[in-house]
Amino acid sequence: MTTPVGSSGRALLDARGCLTAAGFAALTGAPVGRAPAELASHVAGCSRCQERMLAVDAGSAAPPAARREPRLWLGLAVGLAALLLAVAALILASRLR
Repeated sequence: MTTPVGSSGRALLDARGCLTAAGFAALTGAPVGRAPAELASHVAGCSRCQERMLAVDAGSAAPPAARREPRLWLGLAVGLAALLLAVAALILASRLR
């Protein structure tokens, strides 16, 4: 079995049979469904490469947006506006009778 070589001439698998940095670059840079078959099948069965692939993906993901505290004043303002609207509706209804 020969070691696959990328377009840059660098080996895609190391001596253990796991992906090298060039192998990961070839795998992540390939269009969906067009990854080199030998690399994809290796990652499918190698927990070490799966963990390394997930660690790379987790490091490049955007951090989650910071969660804001609820604005209490806005809730109070909306509640007060609803109360004033209800009072105004009752006053208007009593005048129309």
